[in-house]
Amino acid sequence: MGIPMAECVDAASLMATKIVANEFVAMMQLSSGTVILSAKSVAIVSIFLVSFANFSSIGIIAGAVKALNEEKGNVVACFGLRLLYGATLVSILNATIVGLII
Repeated sequence: MGIPMAECVDAASLMATKIVANEFVAMMQLSSGTVILSAKSVAIVSIFLVSFANFSSIGIIAGAVKALNEEKGNVVACFGLRLLYGATLVSILNATIVGLII
């Protein structure tokens, strides 16, 4: 992605917090000043954090589809982890592109 090796653990902890909790919790942790990152790392992590790749977003999507169509909602719910995996890969790709540009 382009994050320096010395900052990888801090950046990864923010990314994991985003996936498990949500982007608001991770952004609050990033902006609180407890995690010190370089400007490039902040740009890369920020792009990763603004996506919808987390458990709560997948639940919201599955619930909305289920409200519209019961059968299709069940299908979406069955593929919840695959949706999370795909959304996470897209977030990683976006962050990597930012790392290449900056």
